[in-house]
Amino acid sequence: MEPKSLLVLLKENRDYVSTSERDVIDFVLKDPERVVGVTIHELASMTFVSPSTISRLCRSMDIGGYKEFQRQLVYELATLRDSERTTIEDIKKGVSTKQTMFKVTHRNMESLAITEKLNDPTVIDACVDLMTDADTINLFGMGSSLLSARDLHYKLIRANLHCNTSDDWHMQLVAAKNMGPHDLAIAFSYSGRTQEVIKCVKEARRQEGKVIVVTRAGHDSEFVRLADHALYVASTEPVLRSSASASRISQLGLVDILFTAFVNKNYDRCAAAFEQNYIER
Repeated sequence: MEPKSLLVLLKENRDYVSTSERDVIDFVLKDPERVVGVTIHELASMTFVSPSTISRLCRSMDIGGYKEFQRQLVYELATLRDSERTTIEDIKKGVSTKQTMFKVTHRNMESLAITEKLNDPTVIDACVDLMTDADTINLFGMGSSLLSARDLHYKLIRANLHCNTSDDWHMQLVAAKNMGPHDLAIAFSYSGRTQEVIKCVKEARRQEGKVIVVTRAGHDSEFVRLADHALYVASTEPVLRSSASASRISQLGLVDILFTAFVNKNYDRCAAAFEQNYIER
């Protein structure tokens, strides 16, 4: 069975649990490293709740118990540390072409592998459901993230979905302002701090549209909090970077996963569209 992202699970359940259970979730999300290895009684003391509250929280999220909670937490933090260890450095003087080829290839492979571990298949399915039900899909992104938005745009057009994106940020914002309750926004921002994209997402929310974000940002970031669902890419590049290589590969990998999952769920519909709009060269 695919490992689920515990931190994502905690974030998604935060608004649906009791006040005391929410205190536990907030404590874990704020400093998950501090929680690793502590007993249920120690965590209860740290969060000023009873051990039964923590047990109840685990059951409500179908984790299976506190031991399983700790196991998943250790696994996820190890994955995140792997991501940090594979952070791509800026270009260095004197590196041979052979070393460059190995380094870029290896880091891209690591980035894709870590991105797979960070995402829960059930969240992918939920995103596919939103895509299937949407009247219009608007895609937002700036800089290198716009390349990923554009790639998904091309794929969705092949599936004969009504979708929009633009290289002009003002037109992206116009699209967000024109959204309605049956429309979907998919927003790309590696850092999760791109103000133009955040503004589009806020506007989409204001118009009662649904939102999916693709980012490396943490669970407590404004960008992620605005979303119905978040898809995570590996943090294998510094936010201030000389180029966007592994981050782009991670985003494009998620685009491929998302689109393929959509095609699998809507196979007959997509097959008919592909056959109709195929252009022979």
